[in-house]
Amino acid sequence: MQSIRLLINLAKSKLTTLDDESDYFRQMEWAMVVAGIKLPSQNSTYQRLFDCYRIIMLLQFSIWVDRVYVAYTEWNSPGELIGVVAFCLALVMILSRAVLMRVYLKDLLKVRDGLKNRLNNHHSEGRVRSYRLIRRFFMVLEWIYLVDQIILYAFGINEERQYSVPDNLRRLSKRSKLGFDIFICSNHFIFSSVYASILTIMNTVFMGFSTELENIVSECDGIFERVKQQVAVIAIYEESSTNIEMRKNLLFWSALKNEISLIAERYSVLTEHVATVRNLLKVSFLLIFYTEIVFIGCALFYVKLIGITMNTVIVVSYVAAILLECYWFCRLADNINDTNIAIGFALYNLDWPIQLCDLPNSRKQYLEIRASLLVMMTRSQQNLGITCGGMFEMSAQAFDELMKMIYSCLMFLLSIAT
Repeated sequence: MQSIRLLINLAKSKLTTLDDESDYFRQMEWAMVVAGIKLPSQNSTYQRLFDCYRIIMLLQFSIWVDRVYVAYTEWNSPGELIGVVAFCLALVMILSRAVLMRVYLKDLLKVRDGLKNRLNNHHSEGRVRSYRLIRRFFMVLEWIYLVDQIILYAFGINEERQYSVPDNLRRLSKRSKLGFDIFICSNHFIFSSVYASILTIMNTVFMGFSTELENIVSECDGIFERVKQQVAVIAIYEESSTNIEMRKNLLFWSALKNEISLIAERYSVLTEHVATVRNLLKVSFLLIFYTEIVFIGCALFYVKLIGITMNTVIVVSYVAAILLECYWFCRLADNINDTNIAIGFALYNLDWPIQLCDLPNSRKQYLEIRASLLVMMTRSQQNLGITCGGMFEMSAQAFDELMKMIYSCLMFLLSIAT
């Protein structure tokens, strides 16, 4: 019994080490490994294993391309053909997004490194909440896809024609056939894990932007409190009562200007980070929207033709996950833009008339501060430019338009079948 407790305590300590909340981007680094984008270690053995993992993914994808060709030329079943095409389109979307992130890897790493110090050194309530939400999303998706993989074998779905051994391989031994079965059926879990990892990477970037904006809003709300604390600390060391008021006034303006400059610099750095990954987000959302329209339309058409089976239940779970992803990122984009606008409102709603009552003697400082504030407030009233291919802003309204396009695509396919 004692040995079991020691084993449990050891497992807990290892899990605590792997999931240290002090590193906000730890989940993102693990997701990059699972998605085949980047391996943090430079060890040559690990790199070779990582390359083998990528080759396995490509081989599994090539098998499904072959399945589409065989279904088109031999099966004579429109329903099964649509099902295989839908699954292959999903794999194309997943691999394309992984390749896209590999192309823009430098931009992703630049944003990660820029936000890392800010988010790791300031453990605010919003930062802890967003980190745990990222982790929860990743783990929930992994468990869902693991259950899908279990259902695939438990209900004999792996024996259906799209997972069967090709005719030219039927002369192989039983072990070879078993190996092929595992190879083609395991791609449900492998590509699902890649999909969950890609979602986690994008989710981390979005949540990082949102958390940093919330921190900036919090700093804007507490400007005068921090300035008063600085003035009070210096005033304690002043000995001459005749100069103390003049010193307080000069120190007040100096501290206020410094605080606003720090906030303006922090906000400027954040907008630069958003601009850095803007091309990645733009192309990625374009790929998500228009590939998923065809995929979801084909998947729902497949369910309509085949009926309710365990295989179609798995297909519907993938459709639900993709719709949830679209909805989630549209809502996150809305949240980021709303928090960005909140910066201007936070600055506007400070008690300026009460705090800046002695203007005649500090006209120059007032004008400098006002210019900085006007620039920040004007910039914060504009959206951050998170778009879908540069054609329209990502928002809840864009998700509504996506649902309309999916419905139109499905009705078109049904009319053709009729």
